[in-house]
Amino acid sequence: MDREDILPVLYDLVATIGSEISVKPLLTRTLQRLLYHTSFSAGFICLEIPPCKNHEGQVEVRLDAAVGDFDLTGELGKPIYLPCELICREAVRETDQAALLSSLRCTHTQYKAYLRLPIDHRGVIVLLAAEIPETNLPLTTMLQPVLAHLARAIMLCGNNDAYTSGLVTQRNLLEKVFESSYSGVMITDAGQRIIEVNPAFTRITGYLPDEAIGRNPHLLASGRHDHDYYREMWDDIEHSGHWEGEIWNRRKNGEVYPSWLNINPVRDNNGTLIYYVGMFSDISKRKEAEAQIHQLAFYDQLTELPNRRLLLERLQQAFSVGARSGQHGAVLFLDLDNFKTLNDTKGHDIGDQLLAEVARRLNTCVRDGDTVARLGGDEFVVVLDSLSQISDEAAAQADMVAEKIRDILSQPYRLGNHAHHTTPSIGVVLFRGHQQTLDDVLKHADTAMYQAKTAGRNTIRFYDPLMQAAIEARADLEEELRHALEREQLCLHFQIQVDSQYRPLGAEALLRWQHPDRGLISPAQFVPLAEETGLIVPIGLWVLRTACALLKSWQGDATTRDLTLAVNVSAKQFRNPDFVAQVQRTLLETGAKPALLKLELTESIVLENVGDTIAKMRELKLLGVSFSMDDFGTGYSSLQYLKRLPLDQIKIDQSFVRDIVKDANDAAIVQTIIAMSEVLGLNVIAEGVETEEQRVFLDLRGCHAFQGYLFGKPVPARDFEERLKMQLPVQSLV
Repeated sequence: MDREDILPVLYDLVATIGSEISVKPLLTRTLQRLLYHTSFSAGFICLEIPPCKNHEGQVEVRLDAAVGDFDLTGELGKPIYLPCELICREAVRETDQAALLSSLRCTHTQYKAYLRLPIDHRGVIVLLAAEIPETNLPLTTMLQPVLAHLARAIMLCGNNDAYTSGLVTQRNLLEKVFESSYSGVMITDAGQRIIEVNPAFTRITGYLPDEAIGRNPHLLASGRHDHDYYREMWDDIEHSGHWEGEIWNRRKNGEVYPSWLNINPVRDNNGTLIYYVGMFSDISKRKEAEAQIHQLAFYDQLTELPNRRLLLERLQQAFSVGARSGQHGAVLFLDLDNFKTLNDTKGHDIGDQLLAEVARRLNTCVRDGDTVARLGGDEFVVVLDSLSQISDEAAAQADMVAEKIRDILSQPYRLGNHAHHTTPSIGVVLFRGHQQTLDDVLKHADTAMYQAKTAGRNTIRFYDPLMQAAIEARADLEEELRHALEREQLCLHFQIQVDSQYRPLGAEALLRWQHPDRGLISPAQFVPLAEETGLIVPIGLWVLRTACALLKSWQGDATTRDLTLAVNVSAKQFRNPDFVAQVQRTLLETGAKPALLKLELTESIVLENVGDTIAKMRELKLLGVSFSMDDFGTGYSSLQYLKRLPLDQIKIDQSFVRDIVKDANDAAIVQTIIAMSEVLGLNVIAEGVETEEQRVFLDLRGCHAFQGYLFGKPVPARDFEERLKMQLPVQSLV
């Protein structure tokens, strides 16, 4: 190379170096130009040579670029071991070059010359040749400005590579996020044309990228949102730069689904809008879970009607509506008559079917804005709002709905293979605004429903404050009755039973409640209450044990040892599976003679389950216990069943005895009962005998046993025994 050619060479090298922005192409092209201009046949570059040597005294470097005929068996980027002198020495004698190069490993050619070009502090370029090039120019010196420029270019390109590598890494990360995101991503241009979607978009919507790109996002519209909805959405995006919310979209297959959508506009550095990015997720499962939780929290599972919690919310809303409008509302409290009997006889599955059908029928009786709720069991509540402002008219409107409900609920039900009839008892209370509390309204409606029950069922009753006072008094009495037995407030009185000659035959044990504050409470008040609450079972067992203990004490006295003692048995007590065992155990523990114990059963007890009744009666008759049918003639006795029952006595109810002398119908009924008893071989006794005329009438027609005020009122055991021992006339016991 001539000296006059060196400037174009330097210019070419500088232009080559300055045109690159990345280290690898910079080094490759620089080597190519050096080899071309220096006639060297091959070469490689080694940068940032480490200061350490390997065990053979060679410097370990990494081959970053190789061009021309330079032939190494190592792959690009693999470690290459170079003699230290080749890298570090400024020059060697010509005779030493061949020996030095011959020690270079992994070569297929014996190199005889090299040119070492240091690149400032960045490393060194080594050019190798098979023959020594013919040149007289001091290339090392002349190329120093270019090599210094190369050093600066390496530093700049290295920094650029690092920056570019970060951008590539960030881009790759964003691509992975875009591709793997579970949320759908949709990018549109400023004209709202889709330009990119991710795989989740296709999974959620069903649209392939080719089917979506180029189209307006409106292809996902469900049709459930009006123009104002979308206008408000774009207003938010325009003013706040963001929109987020729940929206209904439509899949490619036409299915509408709920989605949670985020929309963000993207602008360049000048603030010009270039893209919209929308990210959305399918929230169908979440909505289903929320709906299920709401259903469980606010609705009855069996009937799907609102439960008590939701009922109170709806009732509060109705209060607020009434307060604003001045209109009345009404609460109807419903209870199905004899529902427990259906459950007990047909099973809970049939009972559930009935409740579900009742719920369906109730919904047909009310307006869309009204509420039908189930409180539990067979209790339902209907809330009517927006009735008349005039109370009488509002009451008439509520009564009309109640009558409609009563009529439709009284229609026959087909439950599986069974036909069933039931009726409702309905209590109604009016309300307006917040003049009453929620609890009071519901309590008053319940009170009215209870009054409908006591009025004979299948009845509608409106709330009356006097009725409420009676209910509250009844509740107080029930609470005190629960403690009456343990506080020894209960006692027995005894009413004598006599024959035609006024001779004592026995007595009936009658329960009394001697309250410390209320005084003697009538059995008509507390016995029905004990029946309803179930307290009659422990009370009845106490009566039986007390009566048998008295019988035992009577057996040691000649005056009383032959007297029988009649004990009333309640339905719940008799139906107790342990009733027979309880009587047996009581007789054994007290030592009373079974033959002197007479159990009085009502018609409803003996005819409810005739088979079970007969079995229990026969077991007890084997012990010697006798049975009397109490209040005979007031029920619906069947002679078919009556002749099968192991009865000993029939008691004529006092309702027939009262007017027996002056009422021909009562007289005929009593004569029929006496005649029937004779045919069946049963004794007969009349209760409620208060006059001598009544006694004579009965005695002449064949009834020779009596009980009533004519012979004595019920008295405590001590008074009863003292009068018998004094051998006073029976009339003196009155």
